Amino acid sequence: MNNAAVYSIASLQISAARPLALLTPTTGLSGMGSVSIEANFQYGSGGTTCSAIVATSYNAGVTWRHIARFDFTTATAVKIVNIQANAAKAIGSYTDLASEGVNDGALGDQLAVYIVSTGTYANTVLGINASVR
Repeated sequence: MNNAAVYSIASLQISAARPLALLTPTTGLSGMGSVSIEANFQYGSGGTTCSAIVATSYNAGVTWRHIARFDFTTATAVKIVNIQANAAKAIGSYTDLASEGVNDGALGDQLAVYIVSTGTYANTVLGINASVR
């Protein structure tokens, strides 16, 4: 992989409820063999639920496939997952992720984050970093 590095793929204040929305993708990750993803939810007050879904693309961002889902409520939490491109050994059907789900073995050449939240948070920050190798 030519662009191995740590990337900030999401960094934002969570306040009013957010409908499901895709943040700006991180591109230029061709040849990504694995990625360790850290989701850091720094809770302030209020709110109900916040989900961050990390996705990858195989076709320049036209279609996104979910690879990791992080779910938060009303407490500070740091969660970590490692995804490896060579983990899948058999053909499998793509399925959307349930709470705290992972689709291992699936890495395209881009990463992006979907965010959705309910309730109104105050002084709450979500940061997601990806260590790409």
